[in-house]
Amino acid sequence: MKILAEPIDAVVTFKADGEGKPRPYKFRYKDKDFNYYEIKIGRIFSVEETRIAGIRSLVYKCSSVIRGVEKLYEIKYIINECRWELYKI
Repeated sequence: MKILAEPIDAVVTFKADGEGKPRPYKFRYKDKDFNYYEIKIGRIFSVEETRIAGIRSLVYKCSSVIRGVEKLYEIKYIINECRWELYKI
């Protein structure tokens, strides 16, 4: 997978009790030609909490059908900044 670290807009869900991690439902990103793509997350394989250079984040390993092909990718939630990014694809 190639590291992108591009910012994305995300729609997420939370459990009613307020506990647990945010669960991404779909996201939208912009490619280098300024075309927008909306991707619905098909499956989340794992969620890992990481700390790189003191920055806490959650890395979600996912798969979705993108333009007719199933692709694996990672999206990252940067906790301190409340920001989502398409990390690897």
